[in-house]
Amino acid sequence: MSAAKSKYIPQPPDRLDKLVDGDMVGESDPPIGLGRTGARAAVVQALYESDSAGHPATAAVRRLAIERELTDDDIDFASRLVRECEDQRIVLDSRIAKLATQYPSEQMPLVERNVLRVALAELEMEDAAPQNVVANEAVELARLFGSDTSPKFVNGVLGALLT
Repeated sequence: MSAAKSKYIPQPPDRLDKLVDGDMVGESDPPIGLGRTGARAAVVQALYESDSAGHPATAAVRRLAIERELTDDDIDFASRLVRECEDQRIVLDSRIAKLATQYPSEQMPLVERNVLRVALAELEMEDAAPQNVVANEAVELARLFGSDTSPKFVNGVLGALLT
């Protein structure tokens, strides 16, 4: 065994742990907006579901977007964004690892990693919102779905990227 072991960093439970247990996260718990905000939230949830339960993210995002009664345009945006996250997963994770050097990527909480994947993927899309909007939305998604420390972490990582 190598002398340079990976140190385990315990994580507080996040709000999306309910998905692993099969419970739905409804509109009131936590409250989720409509429009692109709702589409981004559906993508984060779908990626989380895919990572934790192995369900295909593309099918999960469509189901979540329909349950949330998003418009056809927002469902299209969510579908394109989740495909971008899935198609570029290795590249996105590599970028996240370079930006969050203080945190071993294999130990990063799923919510934070998926919020960052969504933000980085959207920034590469032709119809992306402005950088500051994408960053603010990511921080809000981290606040909505993550632990108490998630928003600060996501803000720091995206701040390092956008400065």
